[in-house]
Amino acid sequence: MNIQTANALFDEGVFSAMYKAGFITTKVFIYREIYLWVNAQVKARQISKNQAVLEAEVKFGKDERTIWRALNCFSE
Repeated sequence: MNIQTANALFDEGVFSAMYKAGFITTKVFIYREIYLWVNAQVKARQISKNQAVLEAEVKFGKDERTIWRALNCFSE
């Protein structure tokens, strides 16, 4: 899924409604948060994506593969 599409769906409340109806899990929200955080770190601090992934592991309490999975889920 494209991040712009996901952001539009979040802004319109579609994902929230789908979550409340039981069609999607909290994983979508977590993955989006991880994606946005990693990209913000890369842009703001000009660190490599690999370094941001390592820091995201600690911040979100997820393993490295999960962080990469989240990034790939919302690839542009």
